Amino acid sequence: MAHSAGIWTAGLVAAQGNLVRHPCRYPIGEHEGVRERPVEGHRILYVVAPDTGTDRTAGDVLVLRVFGPGQSREHL
Repeated sequence: MAHSAGIWTAGLVAAQGNLVRHPCRYPIGEHEGVRERPVEGHRILYVVAPDTGTDRTAGDVLVLRVFGPGQSREHL
């Protein structure tokens, strides 16, 4: 199902807000220390500093990049 840019953008903004509340919910991906959050076929790659592994004590969230479907995540 195709999404308009406005709907996808709203989904991305909501997902980023969720990262602030639950920074440790999503697993570390193929890059050391970088977590990956799927959203509507895309991937948000982010770091938490400090990453304590627990939402309650985790630090700030920094979004590094958003990858589209099929895009290689080899290089940040």
